[in-house]
Amino acid sequence: MSSVVWRRADGGPSLAPRTVIHIDDALPAERDGASAISLRPLTGPDCDLTVLIFTFPPNYVGTVHWHPTDTVYVIRRGEFIVEGEGTFVAGDIRWVKSGTAYGPEAAGPEGCEVMLIGAGAFPLPTYDPAIVSPPRG
Repeated sequence: MSSVVWRRADGGPSLAPRTVIHIDDALPAERDGASAISLRPLTGPDCDLTVLIFTFPPNYVGTVHWHPTDTVYVIRRGEFIVEGEGTFVAGDIRWVKSGTAYGPEAAGPEGCEVMLIGAGAFPLPTYDPAIVSPPRG
């Protein structure tokens, strides 16, 4: 999508295997430039899954995109809205097949907090389908 790269922040809880990771202790990831969204990685670089919490501010609207990995979303707070799919609320789970372009994703008037789980280490690749076409199934 862009040349912006997310990085884990230094410090925070241990993300080593077989440790308890407290979601609220995880530090936000850093990135070049400003961003309206927040990402808090919950798994370390040695994990083959990315587990993170992302937060959208009230009425945020993202862009159409796709990931080369299956992704599972667990809505923790607020309304998470995906054009063409509907509105997800706390307790809902969304699954997206790898290579599926979707969006834009948006937040309701209170914002939203969502846990994302995807195969691959943080940060998961994200592509703009107008620049990189998803694979054909």
